[in-house]
Amino acid sequence: MKLYYSNSNYKNADVVILGLPFDKTSSFIPGSRFGPEFIRLCSENIEDYSPYQNKSLLDLKICDLEDLQFTTKDWQLESQKALRDILDVKKQFIFLGGEHTITLPVIKTFKKRYPNFSVIQFDAHCDLRDEYLGEKICHATTMRRVSEIVGINNIYQFGIRSGTKEEFEYNKNLYKFKVFEPLSSVINKIKEPIYLSIDTDILDTGVLPAVSTPEPGGISYKELIDSLLLLKNKKIIGADIVEYNPLAATPYASGSTVAEILRELILIVSSTQ
Repeated sequence: MKLYYSNSNYKNADVVILGLPFDKTSSFIPGSRFGPEFIRLCSENIEDYSPYQNKSLLDLKICDLEDLQFTTKDWQLESQKALRDILDVKKQFIFLGGEHTITLPVIKTFKKRYPNFSVIQFDAHCDLRDEYLGEKICHATTMRRVSEIVGINNIYQFGIRSGTKEEFEYNKNLYKFKVFEPLSSVINKIKEPIYLSIDTDILDTGVLPAVSTPEPGGISYKELIDSLLLLKNKKIIGADIVEYNPLAATPYASGSTVAEILRELILIVSSTQ
């Protein structure tokens, strides 16, 4: 099943969508591998027109490549190979997770095309552990591994409300609880181009309960959209939406919320071309 507004082939597309349905390291509620499928399903409930941006998805050339099918145990290698085959600096890419670990092979691949870029993370969790449950590569260590690729000074984390003391002290560009206010204050200091990673547990659990590791508190949907709009006209080379888990709670309301986040994100990255 493709997104209903997917109206272009890869060659002619401005924005490319790819699902990465992986959740092997989920430590609480597995099931985010079904996220891409349900985002597409729930997109049927979402209008193509954004009242936030006064734009329609139908005015863009969008290609949905559907989901990468993992066939071996080396999911990172498979991901990087698939991404190398499609990566084009003239297009914007959005990846649908899956757990947050999918960000790592994406960043590794982008690093080969873009020597220097910043990473902005919207998330409830630091994801800066050096290891977790004996694993060096998992959803709780993703940003630590990413920091080894792009440098910790190039990672900006917003809305964080959960982690160890060591994690909170590891990154000087970590901003607790809020997104819009701190992002507004540093947006002009963040070097472009930018890769954006949105963990859906950034939102209050009352707004979006269907996530793999729910965390009390969180921002409102309006704050998330307002924060995304701050990135309009910034050079965004890629983005992902991760950790939506349709098995964790009634999937359709949460899925519709994520589908609308995807709509806004597509319109924002397209404005950077």
